[in-house]
Amino acid sequence: MIEGIAPATLLLLLIVTACATLGHLLLGRSWVQLPLFWLASLLSCLIAFGLQWRFPLDLPSPAGVPVLEAVLLSFVVMMIVSRLRV
Repeated sequence: MIEGIAPATLLLLLIVTACATLGHLLLGRSWVQLPLFWLASLLSCLIAFGLQWRFPLDLPSPAGVPVLEAVLLSFVVMMIVSRLRV
C-alpha cells in the first residue's frame, strides 16, 4: 500500500484512469479529448462517491466506493463530452 493515500482515493484514481482510457478508445477523435475525458470521468466519479449513489442491488463497494455507479455515470458524462467540438 502506498503510504499516506487512502484506499478510496487510490481506487477512485484507478477507476477514473481506466474509464477515461477506455472512453477515449471508444469515443475519442483526437488526443486533445483525452484530458477532457479524464476530467469528466473524475468529476462524475467524485459525484457518485460524494452522493453515495447506489442502485438497489446488493453489490460490494470496496472502500466505500460505489464502483458500478461511478463507472456508469462516468461513461454517460464522457458520451456528452465526446459530442463537444474540440
